[in-house]
Amino acid sequence: MEQKDHTDVQSAHRNPLLDVAAAVFSFAHSSNSSDELFIVDFGDRVSIGQLGGKPFTSDAKILEQAVLGVSARGQTALYDAVIEGLRHLELGSRERKALVIVSDGGDNASVHQYSEALALARSAHAVIYSIVLAGTSDEEENPRALERLCKDTGGIAFVPRPRQHISEVAEIIARDLREQYTLGYTPARSPTRNSFRKIMVQVAASGHSGLRVRTRTGYMASATMSSQPGDGGS
Repeated sequence: MEQKDHTDVQSAHRNPLLDVAAAVFSFAHSSNSSDELFIVDFGDRVSIGQLGGKPFTSDAKILEQAVLGVSARGQTALYDAVIEGLRHLELGSRERKALVIVSDGGDNASVHQYSEALALARSAHAVIYSIVLAGTSDEEENPRALERLCKDTGGIAFVPRPRQHISEVAEIIARDLREQYTLGYTPARSPTRNSFRKIMVQVAASGHSGLRVRTRTGYMASATMSSQPGDGGS
């Protein structure tokens, strides 16, 4: 299935900026020409990259220019950036949405708490992926926070292997997004307002016992909803 909407979120603090830029360049060139992309730059503060006055772009060159404008100073407001990125995604016109985070997983400057970012991720109709740039000795690093955000939304947290180029990981994410599909169902019981409902998807295919399904772990229900899509990847 064709992936419809995604974004890159990146951190320039404590991480090699060239690695971050390489990930974004590769991701942009591996995506579909009709995709809507944007950049969230986060250090001490969070800001949306300049895209010619537009909220999104399908032009890889414009995206690259926004990446080159990213600063590499200050602390890291990761959770604020996740929240801002998820909110900005709602402005997109594509049905399928994804947030791609490039960071070491550390946070030492956010106004928001991790619990707030997790709650919004669970309620958003978006898949979160992350590329964890390890290798610094900063005690604020917490890759498991990104792992939880990704797992709960049906995405993956990647930690590049030694000698594995970060652009290779970005291409894997772009390909994974194009191979997703959407399932929907109607709950047997009326949902309790603002409750988190767990879901599990199993696949039975003759001759394919090794098949595995990756989906979001659940969704936030509202009193007015009658059905909820569950995004998954093959």
